Amino acid sequence: MLRDDDGGTHASMGVIAMPGTKAHRRVFDVRASGGAMVGRPPERMPPDESDADRLRGVLAHDALSVDLVSAFSGDRPLTEEENARIDALRACRGDEFYPALLYAMTHQYFAPSAAEGLWNEVVRHKYEMSQALGRNVQVVVATLDYMANLVEAVHLPTVVAETQMAEIVSHSMRDGLTGLFNHTSLFEILDMELRIYARHGTVVSLIVADIDDFKIVNDRHGHQEGDRALVGLANAIRDGTRDADICCRYGGEEFAVILPMTNAREAAGVAERVRAGASEVRVGGNTLSISAGVASCDESSDTARALVAKADAALYEAKRRGKNCVVVA
Repeated sequence: MLRDDDGGTHASMGVIAMPGTKAHRRVFDVRASGGAMVGRPPERMPPDESDADRLRGVLAHDALSVDLVSAFSGDRPLTEEENARIDALRACRGDEFYPALLYAMTHQYFAPSAAEGLWNEVVRHKYEMSQALGRNVQVVVATLDYMANLVEAVHLPTVVAETQMAEIVSHSMRDGLTGLFNHTSLFEILDMELRIYARHGTVVSLIVADIDDFKIVNDRHGHQEGDRALVGLANAIRDGTRDADICCRYGGEEFAVILPMTNAREAAGVAERVRAGASEVRVGGNTLSISAGVASCDESSDTARALVAKADAALYEAKRRGKNCVVVA
């Protein structure tokens, strides 16, 4: 984590963290003559990926680590398994392979048209520094020197351990009480899934659920017991959903689950499992009950706000019907 000149903060995926200055998200063009870098206006992000999407990649079990990028640059020999992974990344990422390498170290996006040239310049700079000093200069150090001093793409960088950065990112994206994704992450992830829906037609469903009569729980048993109820429901949601589902705390006693590539009928089945699991949570000697609304995206609900509103309306209908039930929009 680092602070900008105006006191703001910015998180980075790797060892070199980039503040949100004028250079942030700038795209550079590598000129053939001497490898000089010339700034030009930012290019559009890939349609299925935003800065928020990349930041979430820090938490993925298969996140591209700085250690792997370092080995790829020649800091140490690649293992057979790492070579296979690099080959797989090349095949999977295509033109986005070199942007991914640079993002792992800088948390700054470089367009494919510039990224390979920039990577080559960084590696060349690494070997020039190594020759001059008579010892290996790791690629993260060369990247820092090249971007901060030669092309001025980094302003006042801060060195942060990769494991610490993952913790910072996790804390910024998750609810402190339940450990589920927070309100902001809910809308960012839902936006991403709906962009994929717009391009490929893969349906996305949403469950919005909340604890019935939660105010009574707090009033009768206190806020600590209320917190236990929230944690109990969060655990029931984890247990009742699938690995691909994204579980979030929407706010207060309200929760949401994003279900990629899932239609409304299938999502309703997941919601019923969560409702059954919640009924096993005991609070102040009583069992918990929840109401849930389920909605799937279509032409009239192809934005995050619209899909949430659709699922919310189904939740309110579940309340109207007497609570402790699931309603599909």
